[in-house]
Amino acid sequence: MPSIDWPYEKLVDYKPDLTLQEDFNQFWDDSLSASEEIGLNAEFTEVEGFLPLARVYDVAFDGADGVRVCGWFLTPREVKEPLPTVVQFIGYSGGREYPHALAPHVLNGFCAFIMDSRGQGGNTGMRLDTSHGGQRGFITHGVLDKSEYYYRQFYLDTVRAVEVVAGRSEVDGGRIAAIGGSQGGALTLACAGLSDRVAVMAPDVPWLSHFRRSVNIAVGPYEEITEFMKRFPQEIERAFTTLSYFDNMNLVTRTKVRSAYYSVGLCDDICPPSTVFASYNHLPEEVDRKIEVYPFNKHEGGGSLHQQRKLQWLRKTLG
Repeated sequence: MPSIDWPYEKLVDYKPDLTLQEDFNQFWDDSLSASEEIGLNAEFTEVEGFLPLARVYDVAFDGADGVRVCGWFLTPREVKEPLPTVVQFIGYSGGREYPHALAPHVLNGFCAFIMDSRGQGGNTGMRLDTSHGGQRGFITHGVLDKSEYYYRQFYLDTVRAVEVVAGRSEVDGGRIAAIGGSQGGALTLACAGLSDRVAVMAPDVPWLSHFRRSVNIAVGPYEEITEFMKRFPQEIERAFTTLSYFDNMNLVTRTKVRSAYYSVGLCDDICPPSTVFASYNHLPEEVDRKIEVYPFNKHEGGGSLHQQRKLQWLRKTLG
């Protein structure tokens, strides 16, 4: 098979050493406990004129730092019993956009929620109090302190989003799936590692994994980290230490999902396949798993074909 990374025969079993810090689990347990003390203050405002076969809600809830996080929540027009539900996360620099993107899940018989990305291309702002500067984009902001790092609050947003959705009468809280591609795939993995409510997950070409390898071979947003390290070479190891708390290769070891459905493009130079297999192969043994491998595909992964396969997989595992 072609690959911009190692040969497939090596990739499929690739399981690098974890980079867990001694206080890794304590850091996240403390962060979750602090987040749980903050009310969600969720608001659902039904809006008309989008999809006649669905109920559409404009959603806002409080992040743990007080930022109002936006989203869309869709259900079938008539809900007679609690339904399986998809919680979707968004790629880098994107936003929630318009609710029709969730229509395939409603047609699949599910409820669906999409969470906006704080400070990126949607309707959600952010608060970021850092003691050191960063590069363009978001991935280096606060990178010298795990408590200040941009993705700390962002990862916690995903957990709170699941809690918001689980509180709805239309939702079966035991059948919640986390899904997303690229950054959305990273948030999917993080959410599944931090929330006990996620039953299954489907990360596509996931980002933010195996940082020490990614920054050496990937293009795109990972280059924001390399630019930071070029500018501050004396801070390289300090930055890598912070990143280890947010590395999904480490976070998947916490997951309690019963099933995981990955995708990877062997020609993906943004989320190289070795970094995808790094998290996949560190899933706990009890997790039922499958990875769809697309030999000639880049960061689009399996494209429309994979989206169809994912809808079928969701129906099979949660329907």
